Amino acid sequence: MRVLPGLAVGLLLSVSLSSAQETCPATGGTCQETPMAIKKTTTTDPAAHYYIGGLFGIHEKGTTAFSCSDKFRLHGIMNLQAFLWAINYFQSRLPADGNRVSIGGVAFDNCQRTEQAIQNILGFEQCRNRLAGVDRRQVLAFVGPDTSDEALAAAALMKDMSLTTVSHAATSPELSDGNMYPYFLRTVPSDANEAEILASVLANQLKAKYTQLVYIDNAYGRHGMEEFQKQAKARGICIIQSIKITSDVSTSKDSEVLRKLINKQNVRFVVIFADGPTANRVMQSSQAYNARLNAQNAIKFTFLGTSLWGTSDLYLNNAYAAANNSIVVSKSTDPLYTDAVNAFKNYWNNLKPNDKSSGIDNTYLTEYWEDRFNCKVGGTSNACVLATQSLRDDLDASVPYTIMAVDAIIRGIYAAAKKACTVYDLCSDLLNIGNRGTAIFNGIKQVEALGDASRVLFDQTVGANNKYVTGDPSNGNGGFTNYKVHAVVKGVYTEIGNVNYRPRANVTITQPLDMRFYQNQAVCNYPCTDCGEVATTPAPTTAMTTSQTVTTTKDPTEGGNFTFVKFPTTQELTGAYFKSPRSGEMWMTRFEIGQRWIIALGVLAGLGILAVIIFEIYILYKLLGTRMGSRWRTMWLGQLLLFGIFLSFLTLFAFIPVPTKATCALTRFGVGVSYSIMFAVLLVKLMVILTSKTSESSLLPGDIESPNYLKGIYQFLMFMFAVGVQVVIDAQWLITVPPEAVLVTDNGGNQAWVCNHYTWKVNTGMLNMTTFVRNDFENHLLSLVYIMFLILITTVLALNAHGIITNHRESIFIGIASGFTIPIWLAWGLVGGLNRDHIVAQEFGDACIAFGLFLTATLILFAMFLPKVRQLVNIGVEGIYFEDDRETYYAGSVIMPPSYKSKANSVLYVNNSGIYSEPVVVGNGDPMATHLKHPGHHSGPYSTYSAPAGYAKKSESGSKVLRVTPDLTGKHPTERRRPQSEFAYVPRSVKGTLKRSRSQQNLGAL
Repeated sequence: MRVLPGLAVGLLLSVSLSSAQETCPATGGTCQETPMAIKKTTTTDPAAHYYIGGLFGIHEKGTTAFSCSDKFRLHGIMNLQAFLWAINYFQSRLPADGNRVSIGGVAFDNCQRTEQAIQNILGFEQCRNRLAGVDRRQVLAFVGPDTSDEALAAAALMKDMSLTTVSHAATSPELSDGNMYPYFLRTVPSDANEAEILASVLANQLKAKYTQLVYIDNAYGRHGMEEFQKQAKARGICIIQSIKITSDVSTSKDSEVLRKLINKQNVRFVVIFADGPTANRVMQSSQAYNARLNAQNAIKFTFLGTSLWGTSDLYLNNAYAAANNSIVVSKSTDPLYTDAVNAFKNYWNNLKPNDKSSGIDNTYLTEYWEDRFNCKVGGTSNACVLATQSLRDDLDASVPYTIMAVDAIIRGIYAAAKKACTVYDLCSDLLNIGNRGTAIFNGIKQVEALGDASRVLFDQTVGANNKYVTGDPSNGNGGFTNYKVHAVVKGVYTEIGNVNYRPRANVTITQPLDMRFYQNQAVCNYPCTDCGEVATTPAPTTAMTTSQTVTTTKDPTEGGNFTFVKFPTTQELTGAYFKSPRSGEMWMTRFEIGQRWIIALGVLAGLGILAVIIFEIYILYKLLGTRMGSRWRTMWLGQLLLFGIFLSFLTLFAFIPVPTKATCALTRFGVGVSYSIMFAVLLVKLMVILTSKTSESSLLPGDIESPNYLKGIYQFLMFMFAVGVQVVIDAQWLITVPPEAVLVTDNGGNQAWVCNHYTWKVNTGMLNMTTFVRNDFENHLLSLVYIMFLILITTVLALNAHGIITNHRESIFIGIASGFTIPIWLAWGLVGGLNRDHIVAQEFGDACIAFGLFLTATLILFAMFLPKVRQLVNIGVEGIYFEDDRETYYAGSVIMPPSYKSKANSVLYVNNSGIYSEPVVVGNGDPMATHLKHPGHHSGPYSTYSAPAGYAKKSESGSKVLRVTPDLTGKHPTERRRPQSEFAYVPRSVKGTLKRSRSQQNLGAL
């Protein structure tokens, strides 16, 4: 806030002090305005009239820095009217010569914005904004502003303009600095007084050692918070947390404030340094929260409020239950001003918007009246019925101080004029540029109390520089800083004490509190880390020869079970441990504590396991009776994939109990390993498919011994490496952070068991979720980064292999499984991460991990094995899937069953439009042996030597499919290309092996 004076000085570079006393030019200026609220003088003689300016927040803030909303503030309207009324009231009480000078008032609407206050003052002084009938030279002092933010800026500006301003509502302790703000005075006491009174009530009446603090984010709240922290510390009270709240109405932000309060619910005293509406919002949030709970579980806070809350019933609306037993400080009007305050109250109750008999013309009041009563003053339709309408509101707490400010200015200028001019006159000796600022300020500063010459209104302390130390009202005996303390009892403010404030003053209790409502309201277990308490080890005691009082302290090591190690306060640690063993009643399922989602998870996991078993039984039933079923090397990848899916569903059952040491270990290890097995198998399958493409140009002897072109040993090693990385990650994590279940305070303020693999900071403790650096969900997600890599690389390889027909285009199904896994992971990862501040964030985290694993495993199960089921349904002899080849890419192909080993008497099958021939046996060198004919050619030079002669018959499991080219099927009879599917077609390798056709198809392992 110290930057504001510099800002004001910068704005004033174009303003000279001399020009401030000149008459505005006849033309120019940006606008000519009719004052919205004015009490006019009876003369325009410069020596016989002056104006007092008023700075009030009549409207709420607008959407931009220099705009006001259409919503009126009753606080602003009432103090504005009190300002205009008090001018008449106190002028009539001047000595007999007081009628020599006519006094007027003109008001400006700051709408609670610092920028608007600066613009109002500068625009008027620089002749940019002209008020009809008001000469700027005749404005000698100001009342206001009514917020500390505005007052800090205005006070800095007034210093450079040598204009005195007397605030009726700005209470920031920073404004007490007389050196920084030498022309600033205020009739309202500083917040420092109320901070000290509240600290005294907590320490002496409530015997509290701990409290929470909520403060509004403006000058009033920030400086009040700082002062209360100082006063609380002096009395041994620890503020376990200070929560900032904005003045903007926001249900979500109010709920966030309440959530933070509930997180520290063991300390239920809450000091609120905020205005009444904001305090009301906090209490409404608390009441709404408790309305959802039964009476036994309700969290009842005891709120302590300042005078901005005061004793207004308005701020108890919709919050009577939450406000019950609250304690509120309110300012007390000095008896010297009681008559004036009562006179204004009577005036306000009988006020009508069209009454101008006192010379007051307040357009703002008329607009407020029309808005409040939904009518039109003086209108022909929907006219206001003034006879039955009236303003009978309780007086705003600032009204007495507005009245006191006007009194001080009127009597202070009267005294200054009498001193400078001998008679009550605005002579040049008073108004010349070198004298007027100081003369008027000193006259106001030294004014005596109304009706009591033995008292002064403002503090008269002078510093070493011979300047006034502060512009605050006088305090102590004879001062004007009196307070009352109230308790809210069943919706009614009941006075329990009063204070005639002076430093280190205590509350004089006039009615004792019912302490039954305030017991056990502030508990923080030792050591209270929120208060910086550090457990200490007692020094060893030795026998003494003389008697001595021995002081014992609690053993922080608890019998040697714990060791204390020094860490930097900002050190982040992962892992936490619960010192107390879990009792029998702590072992339960999540369903027993209300987590209903676990029912769906258990049912779905059971159905998943059943589906895996059914798939496995069916596969074994269909294959074990075939030659392929006897060759397990062709099935092991599919079996491992089923095992990984089965393990995934099995791991889900570890989420059903409330977290324990065992379940925490199972979920941390099982989730990652299950994922790694599934995606490692898919990755190996893709490598087999890709190598079938890249190695097709040459088929070495021995390669044809296996249906997988990537040799089995390499497949196994690749699988073990892919899984082993995640196993090492999880094992290392379990070793460095041994699993444990810890009882913590969750975001909703309730106790909850969570796994201990979260990260916390030393200075905020390890048992409160709101202070965690990373919660258990976020750390678990980080442990799966390697799985994310496997998913990504599997998806990329599947896209690369999508055109390869090997194993009935299995790469497409792998792509579906891995590709759709990505949005599933994005969904559960975002849901869990974005809800880290939810009141049940731990449930979101566990549910997201569990359902994410279920959805991924289910997707892979159906994407990979449903196509296999169809193949098994149509299985043929020797494990060949004929049905899948009808009317497909394989129609018109040559089937190489496992009996064909590039040896004599091999058996072949011909697929002609989905109809397979009888086995064709290639002869052993016999020229009359059967030769494979081209299905599309019955004659021709290339039709009789489709298969080589001289091979022996050898039947084994496993098959190959050779694609028949168009010329072979007869679709392109004019082409003279040699068919690539012919066996023994030159060139052949020296050893007699064949060049592999692009169309060769490996049915592969299930």
